[in-house]
Amino acid sequence: MRCTMLLAGILLHGAMLPLTSIAQEDLPWPEHLTGHWEGEFGGMRYAEDWNKTGDSMYSGTSTTWRNDDIVGTERLCILRFSGQWLYLADPKGDQITCFVRAEAEGPVWVFANMEHDFPKRVGYRIEGDSLSGWIAGATDDDARMEFHLVRR
Repeated sequence: MRCTMLLAGILLHGAMLPLTSIAQEDLPWPEHLTGHWEGEFGGMRYAEDWNKTGDSMYSGTSTTWRNDDIVGTERLCILRFSGQWLYLADPKGDQITCFVRAEAEGPVWVFANMEHDFPKRVGYRIEGDSLSGWIAGATDDDARMEFHLVRR
């Protein structure tokens, strides 16, 4: 419970900090993630918005639309905490799920939480103005769902 409250405070604090303007070409991952990304996920319009909100903290929001109606939103955060990169997801506004970075190779970062029901793994690949992401179970082939977004 204490960890959940700490992480909730981090998410709320990060959402209130200003965006820092930085030249994208000279930055390491995850700073390339900042910006507005749009595409499709599960046959619906999908977008992620990411802002740098601290030295090692990035706050995001995902939005899903069916036609013109918003059918889902999720608060997201990537931050460095106690020497680990964490990916926090709060899909319903009442329970944060924490994933720890398990892999990092070039433009690809993978976060894992094998105790979570689904997804157990969240992956991102950033190449220029293209963002590919996926969620999956314990392995890459386990109920994998992918999305491909473009920076707008």
